[in-house]
Amino acid sequence: MKKLGKILHLSNRGRIILRSHQTPALGLSVFNSRNKKVGFIHDVFGPTKDPYISVKILASKSKKSENRVGETLYVPEQAKKKWGRRKRSKN
Repeated sequence: MKKLGKILHLSNRGRIILRSHQTPALGLSVFNSRNKKVGFIHDVFGPTKDPYISVKILASKSKKSENRVGETLYVPEQAKKKWGRRKRSKN
């Protein structure tokens, strides 16, 4: 797992806001230190060097996220490509 960043606060829409040193892909799953899925990356905004990340929380975890400010979140090492075109083989 790669370190994504530390939780700064919760937004008024119930999303986790954190600061990162990388720009991850949208839709990647986000995990806590115990490898439990917290949610997925919803938005990336701010400066390109140290962007802010908005994480949409899973419905079951939303009430537990209020007291997790300062906790470190992680993303998988090898990100699966969800979208894209397949290359045609030339026959």
